[in-house]
Amino acid sequence: MSIDAVKSQASNASPTQFAPPPPVELVTLRRATTLDAATLAVIGTATFLEAFTWALPGADIVDFCLKHHTTAAYARYLSRPDTRITLAVTGQDAPVGYVMLCHPDIDGFTTGPTDIELKRIYLFSRYRANGTAQALLDAALTDAAELRAQRILLGTHVGNTRAIAFYRRNGFVEVGSRTFTVGSQQCCDLVFGKNL
Repeated sequence: MSIDAVKSQASNASPTQFAPPPPVELVTLRRATTLDAATLAVIGTATFLEAFTWALPGADIVDFCLKHHTTAAYARYLSRPDTRITLAVTGQDAPVGYVMLCHPDIDGFTTGPTDIELKRIYLFSRYRANGTAQALLDAALTDAAELRAQRILLGTHVGNTRAIAFYRRNGFVEVGSRTFTVGSQQCCDLVFGKNL
């Protein structure tokens, strides 16, 4: 068959098209299980990359994600009784964000036996304006209460003014700070707390 004949066949074939995107995407929340560990590794890496490209070199972001956003790491978290992860999904269970609660691990900050940490709340920016971020935080607060925590803690970068305003609107107050390393970068977080 000649190249022209192949081109002619290709131009006559009807390609499969994606459906047009809906004007409003419905986002739902569901509890993550150990079967979601690989999904969480992917969405954790993607949302971390989107969130911090303004602040960190690409090599440091990649290094951090290869260490902390792995299938094995999420499987370990999900196997612990004091961990809760809620996924935000749209379409056919496509992940767009998540929130994660776990035993506190905040270097340089003293925690108590009834504290719990909001370790991560990541969401693609296009879903921030539709109430999904608030729904994820509300799910975390409900889970923290069910786990009988009396205080929920979180750390957020000192330069992340959008997140800081969001937490303050939800009753979190600054209770300290911590430093940590991402690749070759020394970073500083403000630590916020909320009594439950």
